[in-house]
Amino acid sequence: MAAAAGCLGREDTDGDSTTDNATTASFDPATDLPYGEWLRTAADDLLFAYADLDAVPTIGSDAALDESLEDPLVTYPLRLNQAVIGLGQLQLSFAGLTSAISSETESESTVSEVTVLDRTIVAEGAFATDTLDERLVEPTDQTWGIAYEQTDQVQGYDQYEPAEIPDSFDDDPPVVAVSPEAVVVGPDANRVQALITGRNGRDAGFFEADETLAQLFELAGAGDLVVGEIGARSDRSLGVRETFDGELHFEPRAGEDSLASLAFGDSGDTVSSQFALSADDRTEDRRDTIESRFGTAAVEDSVSVSATDGRITVDGTYTLQRLGLTNGQRSESGALSQEDAAELVSPDALAFQYEPPGEQQFGELWVSVTEETDAAALRVDAASGGYTEIQPQDRPIGTGDSVAVQVDPNGDSVTVSVVDDDGAAGELTSQSVPTDELSETAASRAVPTDALSFSYESPNSGEYGSLTVEVVADVSAETLVARPQNAPGVFTDRTGSLASDSPVETGTTLETAVSPDGDEVTVYATVDDATGVVARWQGPE
Repeated sequence: MAAAAGCLGREDTDGDSTTDNATTASFDPATDLPYGEWLRTAADDLLFAYADLDAVPTIGSDAALDESLEDPLVTYPLRLNQAVIGLGQLQLSFAGLTSAISSETESESTVSEVTVLDRTIVAEGAFATDTLDERLVEPTDQTWGIAYEQTDQVQGYDQYEPAEIPDSFDDDPPVVAVSPEAVVVGPDANRVQALITGRNGRDAGFFEADETLAQLFELAGAGDLVVGEIGARSDRSLGVRETFDGELHFEPRAGEDSLASLAFGDSGDTVSSQFALSADDRTEDRRDTIESRFGTAAVEDSVSVSATDGRITVDGTYTLQRLGLTNGQRSESGALSQEDAAELVSPDALAFQYEPPGEQQFGELWVSVTEETDAAALRVDAASGGYTEIQPQDRPIGTGDSVAVQVDPNGDSVTVSVVDDDGAAGELTSQSVPTDELSETAASRAVPTDALSFSYESPNSGEYGSLTVEVVADVSAETLVARPQNAPGVFTDRTGSLASDSPVETGTTLETAVSPDGDEVTVYATVDDATGVVARWQGPE
């Protein structure tokens, strides 16, 4: 296969190869991988992620992938890992570890590694168990107002289950298990206990279900960041695909298992990516697609592709500069002051909109840029532990750029930081998230029934029609969000700002794609500190 337009060179191999042999007899994924012990009792259908936070300081501080990249060899492992690990860190906040997972605050406990197995999360590090016990048993803000009680002790772990739950919680809070070396958070006591007791088992467990799984982990499981989609998994409980699918640029098909990892070089200038895919019935079309799309942004002559009857592997090397990633090092002048940050980005140039979770577990706080700026990047950190960043590769942050961070729907706040061309960062502004529920009375008063008009246009080409929502009368809503139910969430439109003193103006329009076979668009409004549904459109008729 020819190299892609002077961008890279490839080494392609078919059949047996020295780099793609079956698992060696000496390789034991349960003991040879830093997270392998936690997988012994995992289900065969699994969305999995691992992050060594100490080895990858950039991911915990100022890293952001160039949005224009469409190379799955790097976008798939990095963006999917960031999404899954970020959701896992939000779950760790229930254990009182919000400050421990934040790079900006001091804590008695430290988190060095995070492993996510669907909805069960493991944090490894050093933990002040007495302090965590105090936070758990008392209903404090650090555990979202939930009071836990210790219900069991499992192999050195104190197990806690929720005893008092605020009325604002729609879902059951997780079960927490705490030891000096690790904290486990899971949806129920059975899964938490199985994970803890299974890690000390003598058999390979999960890896014995299918020999190819162990082979995948040998080929692509060693890295600072690892992510895998195994079996007929469904990540609906995490909502990762719904939110980030357009940015991942790859999805395993039915009958395929995928694993990918990233290892950052000691110099901090490069990152190596390894990808392995096994398929019940691999087609030449699938191989050709992977060969043509994977590694297009890699260093020249660094990409190699290998294929056997049931497996494809790809590896390549990237420079962080090419990817648009900062290396986490700040300039000699240190962090930016708030005044310096404001010189790069005016606080008035940012618009904030909150989108409730709907059927997902977490909501989103969107930050949109309305003016040109001199900033190299914007970072948004949620108090609950989530974070995200936008950093264009060849230009400063400007009009039309936007970024979203996942937030806790039971109460949260976000901080926006600015990064300059030298990598120095400083806090610019903060915004509370309006997660209170907007009552029906307040909703009808803020946005009367006749204040919105809806206009549908059938698709001229493509898959979706278009719905325009226009504000035709005075409203008192600070923001409006129009979200389709059947069309992808990427078509959600937002207007207004939580930071504005003025409501959404008459004449403002929102546009969203809708399925011509039937769709429902929900319009949300924020008034003061509350957000709720103010209108629904169903159609087309």
